[in-house]
Amino acid sequence: MIFRRTIMAAFFVGIIASILLSVAQITGVNPIIFEAETYEVETKHQGSLNHHSDESWAPEDGLQRTMYTLLANASAGIGFAAILLSMMSQLQLQGTTQVNLKKGLAWGAAGFTVFFVAPGIGLPPEIPGIEAAPVEHRQLWWLFAVSGVGLGLLILSFAPIKFKLSGFAFIILPYLIGAPHSGGPTFVTTDAQAVTALTHLHQQFILASSLSNLLFWITLGVTSAWVLNSWVLKGVQYTGGDGEPVNI
Repeated sequence: MIFRRTIMAAFFVGIIASILLSVAQITGVNPIIFEAETYEVETKHQGSLNHHSDESWAPEDGLQRTMYTLLANASAGIGFAAILLSMMSQLQLQGTTQVNLKKGLAWGAAGFTVFFVAPGIGLPPEIPGIEAAPVEHRQLWWLFAVSGVGLGLLILSFAPIKFKLSGFAFIILPYLIGAPHSGGPTFVTTDAQAVTALTHLHQQFILASSLSNLLFWITLGVTSAWVLNSWVLKGVQYTGGDGEPVNI
């Protein structure tokens, strides 16, 4: 029963969060990408675009791009909601914590920290036209950063005191190793005016991406906490933190 409720709730929570994220991206993030792509196209016409870009596929502007954005965000939202709800329910059933809306906000903030801030410190969000390290290297470091910071925060939040020092170790380890970078110029173009414009756009992109992802994760955390107690665990008896039976 709890498993079925969790999956259904994950769809509900994930769709709500993904719609908000998509609206934020379409209105605040995509215009920056479109403007940056104009410089990328100009560089391509000059014959100096990074050769990987010729082999990559991207949806066409307009409806196709919007639909792919919605689909990708919905898939991510449902998946992350399922993870949040599973962890929340297990910890609450074991009496480790009692999830409420305030704690849901904290869970959302933790998710934002783990999946956006942590990898973003080493590999900030990129706009078109940036010269980046090979994608497989960036993906591996992203996974390393997310795993290290996520595990570290879990240890700091729920592990006994004697293990908490290891939580700090897991958090700082990805940054001691360092994120992969191309080692060359920041942008594929060498035109001074284009570099100045892309630098300004990149700063705007990082801010817009941060705000849209913060909205996404706060929505996930708070909505997951609400639906957990109002439906997923409603009527389920379990042992609270004081050892007494609790019935929601």
